Amino acid sequence: MLIEALKKAIRDKENPLKVAQTRLEERSRRPNVELCRDNPHHRLVTEVREIEDTIHKLRESLMEAENTLQTLVKTKVALEHDLSIKANSLFLDQEKCMGTRKSFPSTPRLVGYT
Repeated sequence: MLIEALKKAIRDKENPLKVAQTRLEERSRRPNVELCRDNPHHRLVTEVREIEDTIHKLRESLMEAENTLQTLVKTKVALEHDLSIKANSLFLDQEKCMGTRKSFPSTPRLVGYT
């Protein structure tokens, strides 16, 4: 669920980034107006940088979450493999070896207490 939430957050940030970049681009190509570096221009630049930083952090978090998921899947597979080996060992012990064990006398009987 975290991975899907991060992907949605990245998608949700892409449209505002496109809008801010378009505004900045349109502002730099205004006809009959000199290129000026005023307060609105600086705010647009800051907004674009903030959104890009946010998207970058979200992508890093997404990569970390995907790596964690892969680690968990590998651990699950390893545990399932160990569990199947132990279940097979128990089966062999109970079904194959138990008959042989029951045919031998008990330890107290061998020692002579009974």
